[in-house]
Amino acid sequence: MIYLTAIFIYLFILAGIGIYKSRQVKTQEDFTVAGRTLSPWIMVCTMLAVWIGTGSIVGNAGKTYEVGMSALWLPCGTFIGMILLSFIATRARNIEALTVPEIIGKRFGGTARILAVVALILAYMVIVSYQFNAGGMVLEVIAGKKDPVILESGSLLTRRQVQKGYFRYEPPADWTGVAHIDFETKDRKTKQWSNHSRQFTVLVVPSTEIIRFNEILQKAQKENSISLLVEAAGSVDGLSATQIEGPDLNHMIAIKQNTITRITIAGYSEGLAKKKDVFRLTSVPKTGKVYLHEPKLTSEKATIIAAVFIVAFTMLAGLMSLAFADVVTGTVIMGTLLIAFPIILIKAGGLDGMAAAFAEMGDRPDHMRFWGMFRPVDYINFCLPVFLLVLGDANQYQRIFASRNAKGARTAVIIMIFVALLIEELIIAEAWFASSLIPDPENGRYVLIYAARHFMPLALGLLFMITVVGIIISTADSFLLVPATTFIKDIYQTHINPKAPEKRIVFMSRLMVLTFGVIAWLISLAFAESTTVFEKALYAFTVYGSAITPCLVAALFWKGATKAGAISSILAGTITTLFWGEVIKDRMPAQVAELDAVLPAILLSVICLIAVSLATPKQQSSEGN
Repeated sequence: MIYLTAIFIYLFILAGIGIYKSRQVKTQEDFTVAGRTLSPWIMVCTMLAVWIGTGSIVGNAGKTYEVGMSALWLPCGTFIGMILLSFIATRARNIEALTVPEIIGKRFGGTARILAVVALILAYMVIVSYQFNAGGMVLEVIAGKKDPVILESGSLLTRRQVQKGYFRYEPPADWTGVAHIDFETKDRKTKQWSNHSRQFTVLVVPSTEIIRFNEILQKAQKENSISLLVEAAGSVDGLSATQIEGPDLNHMIAIKQNTITRITIAGYSEGLAKKKDVFRLTSVPKTGKVYLHEPKLTSEKATIIAAVFIVAFTMLAGLMSLAFADVVTGTVIMGTLLIAFPIILIKAGGLDGMAAAFAEMGDRPDHMRFWGMFRPVDYINFCLPVFLLVLGDANQYQRIFASRNAKGARTAVIIMIFVALLIEELIIAEAWFASSLIPDPENGRYVLIYAARHFMPLALGLLFMITVVGIIISTADSFLLVPATTFIKDIYQTHINPKAPEKRIVFMSRLMVLTFGVIAWLISLAFAESTTVFEKALYAFTVYGSAITPCLVAALFWKGATKAGAISSILAGTITTLFWGEVIKDRMPAQVAELDAVLPAILLSVICLIAVSLATPKQQSSEGN
């Protein structure tokens, strides 16, 4: 409760800042760009707070738990993008715009401006949605769990309990073998229990065998060949062919000894209510135990709490309140990460202790490797979307527009190059250190949050938790404020009500924050179970970076770009990203299919921009054409 109490005190302080600053909001510029009053230091803090968000604290840290030391490569895209952004900052600030689509519209006309608005809103709604999810995750983890409930034959389970992973199996210490969990399901039509039992199987193998066994299991499932597993079982103590031959391959999981696993039974509960009893255990393993371990605060409720606060805080004073709250958040995140670095490294036993721990775990033999973990295609898939977002990110440009002058904007971005790289690398390094102390993947899902609670001194852990919440709020607020500002400036004031007074514009800005907040929350429900934060971030970055960044850079630096070129570029980037995974990818050669959408999307976007611009006559673009 001490962590939750500290966080809610922090939220009340933020609410007070928002209420106080809301009284100073009189005009659209006050709400959207803080009245263009930000100093370089405030700009650095607010740019840092908005950039070091869920994608870093949860996404990059989670990826580090999977791949180890090689994750230190992930911030390369950020570093290169920030360097190039420093050259753009002065020119962008001198335009005196409020939004990125406004810059595009001034150069390429109304059609390009509207398409840029659509691409921006699409990408930013995805980003805000996983910020809501991440806020819910953090609150759920911090609130803790109820006492475990041991399950027996006849125990009932809901679809939600099974899907969320609250249903678990724990083998005895140092035991290897096969555990069977038999269950019945309800018929979708009659709602009656089935007449025969089905089975879920857990293969508990030595740590040194887990990688080989998972590879064999995946191959067996793909080829639907139980014989592959039966053959492998003969070389592992505790496993026998007779125990493996019967079960359904699709309801089988391999885990290493001395770990706990979630039991997720797929394929039987579609069409049945989540809160109704759908599964009934008919027998439990003779060895080990099955149990329910539910959170005190469910992720759904926690996500709603996070979403409501984020939307309300953004509505109060926009960037006016956000920027000054970010001064505290940005300063504290730098301090806590610097202090935590040696503490977690010492706790892990230094590099030698980490190497020994990873070797003992068995499933992470390459976590001490800096080179060779990623293929060339992985560097493209992971780094290019981030680079493109940095270069064209409307959040960073909004801070640039909010600077007192062009010189201050460029100074802030230059400082941000090194500060952002330092913080990104500290996050990854500390996640790497902590992962050597967390053999159980269940606790490694939110590695830095777990580390704050278990490996840091109480005061530092509290400060870190508060900062994580502050960063999530700052990032979500910023990515929520931008589409609201964009819609008002580029749609409402341009096409609906050009003569709207300042008071009306501020009211409509707040209303659009609320509207987009609801939309993002609905998207968060769809994304809650489907993909990781890391994957969601890359997808959203790709939509935005491939559709808008080439067009924005051309608007600022290439006089030869035309309206037709800009329009074709935005359409090519957006359409390729949206349809690559579901429609285009499977029709490509195997080597091309390994790519995520980012490289095809940005290539097509740039090619269309250049080729169509060269093929069409140059015209003087003006607003609304």
